[in-house]
Amino acid sequence: MHHRKLIFYRLFIFCCLIAIGTSAAVASDWPSWRGPNQDGTSAETGLISTWSIEGENLLWQAEFIGRSTPIVLNGRVYVIGRVGEGITQQERIACFDTETGELLWNYQFNVFHTTISFNRVGWTSLAGDPETGNIYAHGVQGLFFCFDKDGNIVWSRSLTEEYGRISGYGGRVHTPIIAGNLVVISYLNSGWGAQAATRHRYFAFDKRTGALIWVSTPGGRPLDTTYSTPVVANINGQTLIIGGNADGSIYAMKQNTGEMVWGFKLSQRGINTSVIVSGTKVYASHGEENIDSTAMGRVVCIDATGTGDVTQTHEVWRYDEVNVGYTSPTLNAGHLYVIDNSANVHAVNADTGEVYWQHNIGKVGKGSPVWADGKLYVTEVNGIFTILQPGEDGCEALSVQEISRAADEHYVEIYGSPAIADGRIYFTTEERLYCIGRAKE
Repeated sequence: MHHRKLIFYRLFIFCCLIAIGTSAAVASDWPSWRGPNQDGTSAETGLISTWSIEGENLLWQAEFIGRSTPIVLNGRVYVIGRVGEGITQQERIACFDTETGELLWNYQFNVFHTTISFNRVGWTSLAGDPETGNIYAHGVQGLFFCFDKDGNIVWSRSLTEEYGRISGYGGRVHTPIIAGNLVVISYLNSGWGAQAATRHRYFAFDKRTGALIWVSTPGGRPLDTTYSTPVVANINGQTLIIGGNADGSIYAMKQNTGEMVWGFKLSQRGINTSVIVSGTKVYASHGEENIDSTAMGRVVCIDATGTGDVTQTHEVWRYDEVNVGYTSPTLNAGHLYVIDNSANVHAVNADTGEVYWQHNIGKVGKGSPVWADGKLYVTEVNGIFTILQPGEDGCEALSVQEISRAADEHYVEIYGSPAIADGRIYFTTEERLYCIGRAKE
């Protein structure tokens, strides 16, 4: 009996250690541009409230030209951007050590089959798979890579050559997502047969082999090039992929087949923002003309339990005439936070749409907010990184850091959002990758 108890005890301790290790790995990673919860929130605590470019809580910085959001996986931070001048101009994927900022590997590839200007190369964010440790990258030229953690190419596809991917000069290309055993990427394309008509389609590949599993065409005629990144959500026991489309609608599709479950018409132009999901509610926004009025912009809450066209039947609430055309929302404790095109932060009641307060952080809102440790971490295009303390009736700025270029007094551009992992905050500018936080003892 004693021997059996000892075996049980050791098995129990082993399981606990595995659970603790798994929990830590999940808590300390930021595997996609909107984080582990796909909504711009982190469970981390004890995060910094102030920092400075001169050195306060600045752990390291590395030269890197980026315009998207880093991802953090297994002690490494991965970024996509651009490098070179003139005929040496290329797109670049780099991996840095999270502790030291040391460059661990770097992969550069040419830009072709696109009219996208060089300053918009590296538009997408990377996607990391916690299960395999693989990293997925979508280049502006349509190359779609799967790397292992050490930078070796597992597989690749040329989406423009294989599937007739279309990109506009504006640079809007889509970030991939992990959906179970799939990696899903969407884009405008025109091909053969059923894909002859130009549409915004979703392509699901086997994440390990790159084999094409399904293609979904939920929407109609595209109204623009877009870059809305979908999310994966379980709604009443059904796993759905939910995202904005170039035809101005939000669509929910079955993860395993791509079959459309419901659609919600939102805008007279394509959707660039990403949705977030809480329970059975989907929060979406846009900054163009509304479908039912000449007013510009809307934030909407959708009941995600419907089927078919739910535009008239499953709207929970709307917040009109607010131009949230580029940033995606975040949510905490019943408060929905959105940033409009003019860099005003709006705090909205997530159940009713009532507006609690507004707070300005600059002039141009492109980076999506991140909520963690009771604070909002937000970027603004004109080189501003702000840490806010949101309350019920207002908002206090704890830290406002303006970042200038190294060579002159002009601000650096910041388009991406912060990534939070293991007590540290990472973000890119057009000159550097920054890691800020408290030094570990």
